[in-house]
Amino acid sequence: MKKEYLGIDLGSENTAIYSSLTGSVIYSEPTCITLDRYTREVKEVGFLASRVAGKTPYNFEVIFPVRDGVVVDDEACYLYLSEVLKSLKVFNRNRLPALVFAVPSDCSKVNRKVLIELGKQLGTKEIYIESQAKLAALGAGKNVFSPTATMICHIGSGVSDIACLSLGEIVSAASSFVAGNSFNEAIRRYMMQKQHLAIGLKSAEYLKMRIGNLSTVPENRLAEVKGRDTITSLPSSIVVSSGEIRACLEPLANMIGLKITDVIASLPPELAADLTKNGIILSGGGSLVAGMKDYFENLLSIPVRVVDKPLEVINEGFAVYNKVINK
Repeated sequence: MKKEYLGIDLGSENTAIYSSLTGSVIYSEPTCITLDRYTREVKEVGFLASRVAGKTPYNFEVIFPVRDGVVVDDEACYLYLSEVLKSLKVFNRNRLPALVFAVPSDCSKVNRKVLIELGKQLGTKEIYIESQAKLAALGAGKNVFSPTATMICHIGSGVSDIACLSLGEIVSAASSFVAGNSFNEAIRRYMMQKQHLAIGLKSAEYLKMRIGNLSTVPENRLAEVKGRDTITSLPSSIVVSSGEIRACLEPLANMIGLKITDVIASLPPELAADLTKNGIILSGGGSLVAGMKDYFENLLSIPVRVVDKPLEVINEGFAVYNKVINK
C-alpha cells in the first residue's frame, strides 16, 4: 500500500503543498493570515490576506508567520495551515495523512520541534522533516544517491540553503539569511539613502527583476520607479540604472559565494574534486536575477547551472520523493 502524505514547503513569502494522492501541487499562495486582533478569529488566509496588508483597520492584524525560513509565530502558523488544509478537502478521512516539511539544511532542533508540535496539533501521527536543498536536488533531476558530489544552492526569499549530497545524504551544509528579501531591502535602502526616495519592497523587487544584473559586462538598462520624496514628503519618481542596482546586489551575492566556499572547504578532498566536473546547481527565486550564474562561475571557478524551473524545484522534488518512499 502506498504511503499518502502532504509535502509542505513553508516559505517566508509563499507556501506550497504537494499531495502524493493527486501527484501535484494542490496549494500555492502567500504565507499570510489576517486575524481579528481581539477575538483571534481568522478573516482571510493566503492571497486574499496578503492583498490587504497595510490597508487594514485597527482591529485587523496581518501576520506573516514564517520569517527567514523559520516559524516565528506558531499560533498564527497553526491557524494558517489549519484553514488551508480544511479548504483543500483532498483526503476523505477524519485523520490527516503524513506531513513532510521542507526546511533549511541546518535547521535547529528548536525549529524542528516547533514543526513536529505543529503537525501534532493539525492531527497527524507521522511527521517527516526533509532538507530543502535535498528536495531541490531531487527536483533538478540529479541522482543524489550516487557516490559522487551533488552541490546545490537554493536561494529562496528568506534563506539561502547550500548543501553537498552524496549517497542520498547531506555531507556538508550551511544556510544564510542573505536571500531574495535581502536583495530587495538593499535596493530599498539605497533608494532612500542615495536617491532620497522612499519605496516599498514590492517596488524594490520590481527593480531587481527588471534591471538587476550581476554580469561582469552588463547592458546598461534604465527603469522608472515611483515613491515618496524623503525631503519634500511629496510623491515623486526617478529613473534608475542597472549599474546602481548591481552595486546593491553584488556585496550580498558575494556573501552567498563565501558561504558556498565554506561548505566546499569542509568537504572530503574526493568529493570536492567531483565539483570541478559536476559543478553547482542554482535554484530558487534568487537565481532568476540576471547574471547570477556567470557571477558565481567567475567567483568560484567551477561550472554553475540554473535549473529550468527555479521556483518549482522543491515541488518537483516532492514528486521524486514520492517515488522513492513508495518503491
